[in-house]
Amino acid sequence: MRHHWMPLLFAVLLLALPPQAEALRVVTYNVLNFPGTTGSARVPCFRTVLDEVDADVLIVQEMLSQAGVNQFLSGAMNHTNPGTYAAGPFVDGPDTDNALFYKVATVELISHQEIPTTLRNISEYVLRPVGYSSSAAEFRVYSAHLKAGTTSSDKSQRLSETTVLRNHLNALPEGSHFIFGADLNIRSSDEDAYLKLVRSEANNNGRLKDPINQPGTWYDNAYFADIHTQSTRTEAFGGGATGGMDDRFDQLLVSYSFDDGEGLSVIHGTYTAYGNDGQHFNLAINAGTNYAVGPVIADALHDAADHVPVYMDIQVPAKVDAPATLVLGEAIVGGVRTATLEVTNAAVAPADELRYSLAVPSGFGGPTGPFELEAGGSDEHPISLDTSSAGVREGALVVSANDVDHPTWNIELSGAVLRHARPSLDESEVALDGVLDFGSHGSGEFTPESLAVFNVGFDALQAVLEVHAAGIVGGGGRFSFVDAFSPSTVGATPAEYTLAFDADGAASDSLYVATLLLLTRDDQAKPGATALDTLRVTLQAFVQSETSVPDGAELAFSVGRCAPNPFTGGTSLAITLPSETDVTVAVYDAAGRRVRSLASGAFGRGVHEVVWDGRDHAGQPVAAGVYFCRVKAGETEHLRTAVMLR
Repeated sequence: MRHHWMPLLFAVLLLALPPQAEALRVVTYNVLNFPGTTGSARVPCFRTVLDEVDADVLIVQEMLSQAGVNQFLSGAMNHTNPGTYAAGPFVDGPDTDNALFYKVATVELISHQEIPTTLRNISEYVLRPVGYSSSAAEFRVYSAHLKAGTTSSDKSQRLSETTVLRNHLNALPEGSHFIFGADLNIRSSDEDAYLKLVRSEANNNGRLKDPINQPGTWYDNAYFADIHTQSTRTEAFGGGATGGMDDRFDQLLVSYSFDDGEGLSVIHGTYTAYGNDGQHFNLAINAGTNYAVGPVIADALHDAADHVPVYMDIQVPAKVDAPATLVLGEAIVGGVRTATLEVTNAAVAPADELRYSLAVPSGFGGPTGPFELEAGGSDEHPISLDTSSAGVREGALVVSANDVDHPTWNIELSGAVLRHARPSLDESEVALDGVLDFGSHGSGEFTPESLAVFNVGFDALQAVLEVHAAGIVGGGGRFSFVDAFSPSTVGATPAEYTLAFDADGAASDSLYVATLLLLTRDDQAKPGATALDTLRVTLQAFVQSETSVPDGAELAFSVGRCAPNPFTGGTSLAITLPSETDVTVAVYDAAGRRVRSLASGAFGRGVHEVVWDGRDHAGQPVAAGVYFCRVKAGETEHLRTAVMLR
C-alpha cells in the first residue's frame, strides 16, 4: 500500500540534496491559450517559474500566435538574461499550436516539421547538443495537445492522433532517439490511445515508454498524487480547469534507445512534475505549504496556467579528447623511452561514460584496454618506444571510443632509436689505440701536437659521443694539455685536443713515453646511454743531446713508417738517403729501454730497408705491446712506432 506521507518525505529529501550537475533539461508545459487576453499579466509568472526550471529545451502547448511566441520569448525566457533562448519556427495551424524554445549555448535546432492530424498538428523538432556534429548525436522532440474529453468520440479522436504519431515514429531508423512531450488528456494507461504509443507491435521503431514506469488510472487517484500535473487551481479564472491536482495529463515519454543508459539517455531520478510535492491532491498548488517550491513559485505556478511543467534531464554522449600527436623523442638502443598519453572524456557531467580501447602501432608499446572514464575525467597511459634496434619509429595510435562524433581518434606517434656512439682515433674505422709523436728534438725545440677524436659513422641515427674525462699516465709529468682538458661532444665534427711536451730539464738522449686516456660515453641526455671504450694514446718524445739540426739533412732525410703495423712476425721501415750517411737504428720498449740494435754504420745513397723480426738482443720473441724504432742519420733523428700482436 502506498502511504501519502511518503511523497512529503521524498520532497524534503530532494530539497536536502545538492543540485543536479549540468545536463540537457527537456521540459513540456501547457501554457493555457497564451497569450489570450491575460498574457501580459501572466508573463511575469511564467518568468518566475521558468527561471527556476532552467530548461535547455522547452516545448509548450496551447500557443495561439507568432505574437504570443515573441512575447513569451522576450518576456518569460529572455527577460532575465537576454539572448539566452531562441524560438523555433511557429506554424499557425488548426486550433491551438505548439512552440519550441531552446537555450542556444547548449542546443542547436537542426530541422522542424509539422505532422497534421484531423484536429491539431503534432510538431517535430530535431535538435543536437552544442559541441557535437554527428547525426548520431541528434534527437527528436515531439509536442502535441491531444483531444480533451471522456466520451467515446473523444477517445477515438485521441487514438487517431496517436496512431498518426506512432506511424511516423515507426518510419524512423531503428535506434532513433526521440521524446514525446504532450498534454495527453488521457486518464488511464489502459486507454487505447496510450496503448498505441507504448505497446509492442510488429514495428517497434516508434515504441515509447514511460521513463518512471507509472501505469494505472491516474485521474483522481491519490496513489499518483506526486506525479499529477493538473490542475494548479480549485477556482475558475482565465479559462483554466479547476479541481486541484488530480490529473496526469502532461507527460514525457521516450524511445527505448533514450532509456538504455548509453549515449543520449534519460538520467533516472530527474523526471519531475515541477512544484508538485505530492501533498496537494485535489488542492490548489499554492494551498498551505508547498514542500517542493517556495510560496512565490507556488503562486506563480497557480497564476500562470492550469498545468505544471514536467521535465527530465538527459545525459549527452561521451566525448573523447586526446592529442593529435605524441612525440617520444630519442633513445639509444636498449634504453627506455616513454611518453604519457592523456585521454579525456570532455563531455560535461553527467554525460555518458567514455568507453575506449587503444590500438598501439608497431614500433611502440602501451596498454590496450578497455578503459572507462566518467564525464570530465581523464586517464594517463604510458606509451613506450621499442628500442630493440635503431631506426625511425612512426605510426598512428588509434583510440576506438563510443564518441558519436569521433568513434576513432588517431594520434600520430613518432620517435627515433639511435645506435651507440663509436669512439675512435681514426676517421674511417674504429681505432682505440694511437700514438702522438712529438719527434726527436733538442730541449726547447718541441712544439705542441694535436690529435682528433671521431664518432665513426655518425649520422642522424647515431648518438652523439661525449669525451667526458682524460688523464695522462707516465712520461715524468712532462706531457700536458694546452689550456687544460675540457669535455667535448662529438657528432659529425671531430673533437681536437692539443698537447705539449715540456723538455725543460729533461735528460739528453732520452725517450719519454706516457699514456693519454680519453674516457668516452654516449650522450647522457639520451635514455640508454652507456660508458664506451677508453681511447689510449701513447705520447712519445725523444730529447736529443744536441739542439741543432742541419737544414739540408732535414730536407734530405726520409724515414717511412713501419709496415706492416701492427705486426706479428716482423716489420720493416724504409730509409731514404741523398748521400752516404752514418745510420743507427735501435728498438725501444714503452718504458724507454733499448730492446735491440738493428743497424749501425755507413749507409750509401739510396733507399734502405731495415727489418725487425720481433725479437730482442738475446733472440727471444718480445711481448705484445708498443715499441719504438729510433732512426739516426747524421744529425737527424726520427721515431717510428711498431705494435706487436701475439
